[in-house]
Amino acid sequence: MEALLSEAEPLQGLVAVARSGLVRDWDAATLRRALGWGRFAQHLHGRLRRRAAGGRDLGRLRRCPELLSLALLGNPALPPPAYRHLLRGLLRLPAGEDGDGLVPLLARRRAAAQLLGLHPAPPSPPPVEPRVPPPLRALAQLLLSRLREEEEQDGEGGEGPSPSSSAALLDRLPGSPGLSRALAAALLEPPPAAAARLVLPWLLQRGSPARLAAFCRLLPAPWLAWLCGRYPELRAPYWGLLAAWGSRLRYHPRRGEWRGGGGGSGGGEGEAGEAPVSWTELRGRVGCLLEEPEPLRGETRTQLRRLRARDGDFEVRGLSVWTDLLLDLG
Repeated sequence: MEALLSEAEPLQGLVAVARSGLVRDWDAATLRRALGWGRFAQHLHGRLRRRAAGGRDLGRLRRCPELLSLALLGNPALPPPAYRHLLRGLLRLPAGEDGDGLVPLLARRRAAAQLLGLHPAPPSPPPVEPRVPPPLRALAQLLLSRLREEEEQDGEGGEGPSPSSSAALLDRLPGSPGLSRALAAALLEPPPAAAARLVLPWLLQRGSPARLAAFCRLLPAPWLAWLCGRYPELRAPYWGLLAAWGSRLRYHPRRGEWRGGGGGSGGGEGEAGEAPVSWTELRGRVGCLLEEPEPLRGETRTQLRRLRARDGDFEVRGLSVWTDLLLDLG
């Protein structure tokens, strides 16, 4: 009992912190951790209530999540990104909760009033094709020209051009970051049919997952999202890589964050020695896919839901990386 009460004392100071200027440096992740401690205080109240609490008033523990939210809503020091995250969380009633009670109702009504007072965000601009530096574009055009020559020479034998001719040339080229960038720039060149015929079969060749993994790790997330929008056959392999990278992340409750698990080549994709993908990188890559127009946006959301269902379809943070991505990215 005394151990539980000792845990309860600092938790009751959360509301005071939420009213102070200490929240000035809070981001969305810090806010989520604070709200998580508020829910823990509510859970602790339930445990203490079932025992003798020495006549102490523990009502603030039970109402800690709502009191904490009200204090943060009224604190002008809370940065706008964390403030918007708080509003979204309050207006989304968790499954299984009926919302009875004056304090929760006040918190949600105040959040709604604050949201109505905000200026609407400007609409997101349509996706723009990535800008390829002129030297890299020249290299990509040269590569495509050389692949076409190889294809034409192969077709002079009377059997017509074969994809194996361009693949054989690419196999002879030294693997390097420069080659991956040139291939990406070639895939961005018009018309897309030429690059799809000359480059994609080699890039997506079965039995060479490390090739695609290295290609995807090297390229910026907006480039890959745009390429997935242009070439549907690239989507499933890229989603497979994202799933493998995400499965290696492990949640650290004390830090309240996902970190690399160091699980080697688990998931079947990539090389054993590749650097682990961080939560920030994974979130950025998935976020870029969700910023693309339909059908890619909807297909990506469907993939995230399938992965979440595979992990148990939890709605609570920290149990599935896919749940956290869906909650963060909407």
